[in-house]
Amino acid sequence: MNPEYIAPFISVVGAVVLTILSFLLKRLLHRIDGIDANVTALDAMTSARIHNLDQATQARIAGVEQVADAKIRECQQAHTNREDGLTRMIVENANEADRKYATVREMLNVQERLLAIDNNVRAVLAAMERLLLHSGK
Repeated sequence: MNPEYIAPFISVVGAVVLTILSFLLKRLLHRIDGIDANVTALDAMTSARIHNLDQATQARIAGVEQVADAKIRECQQAHTNREDGLTRMIVENANEADRKYATVREMLNVQERLLAIDNNVRAVLAAMERLLLHSGK
């Protein structure tokens, strides 16, 4: 090869290689930009999903708390009602026991009076029997 063609040939080959490398580098940079755009879009979509899930979770938690609070109030009311019922039952039983005790006391008083009458009748019969025995002699 002619020495005066070598420098232009090297320049042309260098320019072609530089053009090819520039083209490949430009394609690589476009791909990197595309990947970056996809990652940014994916990040935005993921953030939106996370935000939606967070809101849905907060709403569910609030709903569960409301249900739990309602159940607690319902249980407290039922417990209070049971306590009130037990208190009424205890008072009714105490009143009934008082009435039964009063009845038993009255029965004991009547029994004492009957025993006193029985003793009086026996004493009268014994006196009459003695009178009869003395008058028959």
